[in-house]
Amino acid sequence: MCKKRLLFLSIISLFLFTGCFEFVEEISFNKDGSGAAMLTINLSKSKTKIASIMLLDSVNGYKIPSKTTIKNKLSEIVQKIKRTKGVHNVKSTLNFDEFIVTLSCDFDNVDALNTVLSTFSSKKQALAIKKNKHFTYNKTEKTFTRSHHFNLGKEFQNTKMKDREVFETATYTGVYRFDGSVKSCTNKQAKISRSKKAVMLRIKAQNIITNKQTIKNKIQLNN
Repeated sequence: MCKKRLLFLSIISLFLFTGCFEFVEEISFNKDGSGAAMLTINLSKSKTKIASIMLLDSVNGYKIPSKTTIKNKLSEIVQKIKRTKGVHNVKSTLNFDEFIVTLSCDFDNVDALNTVLSTFSSKKQALAIKKNKHFTYNKTEKTFTRSHHFNLGKEFQNTKMKDREVFETATYTGVYRFDGSVKSCTNKQAKISRSKKAVMLRIKAQNIITNKQTIKNKIQLNN
């Protein structure tokens, strides 16, 4: 999996040696299309193993980043996001006891979120994000769409067999909250909350990689 696409560049190598991690994407929308977003990488279930790994220089040819390196990289990411037009209140947390990293911000519109993603992609990928937006919100039609254009399966085949094993227990969770009530959503794995104001999608990373399931979803809100 491409390091740039997970944002937290300096800790990706740690994923390759842990038994379980979760990537959580949370987005809350206001009626005008503005809102707040938070990305979380949670490796707490493997914290004992990671703590031991952090004492080493490298494992299986992968350099293990120091805590200072991780802090500096996260700080660089925050500074880059702060320079993104339409993005405000950028914050991050880094817990070395539980090994949980969060990155959050407020946004004026979903185009700002797409710009944030393109900031940490190659030029070719940035153009693809601009053309095939990962997030869209139509205020008139009351619809929110989560999409992506990455072929993770193709990239997955280029990784070492030993590195692929970590994704057997890795999970992706997407949570989307709205001011208004949700009428329906197209992803069959997604669940609408009892309040009808949130949609959650939780699936295994392996199923995304092998194209058995997708994070793509179109959420229709009530008028």
